[in-house]
Amino acid sequence: MNDTNVETPEPGVLTPEEGIEDLRRKLEAETKAKDEAIRRATAAEQTVKSATAEVEDVNLTLVVNAIDTVKRDTEALKAQYRAARANGDIDAEVDIQERMSANAARLLQLENGKQAMEQKPKAPVYSDPVEQLASQLTPRSADWVRKHPEYVRDPRLNQKMLAAHNLAIADGIPADTDDYFESVETTLGVRQPAAEGSLSEAATPTQRRTPPPAAPANRGANGGSRQNVIRLTSEEREMASMMGMTDEEYGANKRALQQEGKLH
Repeated sequence: MNDTNVETPEPGVLTPEEGIEDLRRKLEAETKAKDEAIRRATAAEQTVKSATAEVEDVNLTLVVNAIDTVKRDTEALKAQYRAARANGDIDAEVDIQERMSANAARLLQLENGKQAMEQKPKAPVYSDPVEQLASQLTPRSADWVRKHPEYVRDPRLNQKMLAAHNLAIADGIPADTDDYFESVETTLGVRQPAAEGSLSEAATPTQRRTPPPAAPANRGANGGSRQNVIRLTSEEREMASMMGMTDEEYGANKRALQQEGKLH
């Protein structure tokens, strides 16, 4: 009888497929947790803004009603003053004059408060998450977000956008510059209008169309040998992008797991 050698994974050691699936599950869990936290924070912020706007409207209504009440009281006091004067009641005249002076001071205070409330800018309340995010950005970044709303509404694309931003900043590219947006759009695979005199977009390959490079995990004496080179699949490169890592960083981590015996 011929023996057939079948490799059996050692206990606690993940196959490449299991390792990728484990990383995917962790990333999805983290993404869902972040999205839920953002959703709750946004909802809470909108609730606070709505409540604040409602309270401000109520306060303004109360001030307006108080002004009307003071004016009515003043008119009544004027009638009482005329009657006291006709009757020659000096004490009543003095008392009414004091009350009218107090009313005049209160009316001035209420009118100033009403004017301040009406001039106070109200915090905008957004129902669209795109406008909600745009309101917190610089004009140029806000314009980019409005032109690419899918990167706000789609949680997966939103994570890619954040990863592209982090990569640009990590490369030392100042935010809101031409180079910054070029870097972000290149990472995301977003096409840009071809500059005058340059090749058309269709003829210009983007970063996503380049073949998967060999990611050196460890540069040593045998830096050029196959054992120190990790080749990433297209799926692994996409995973690295979503995690905000370069291909080399992902490859280094993968190599480290292999050296620790946790990944074949």
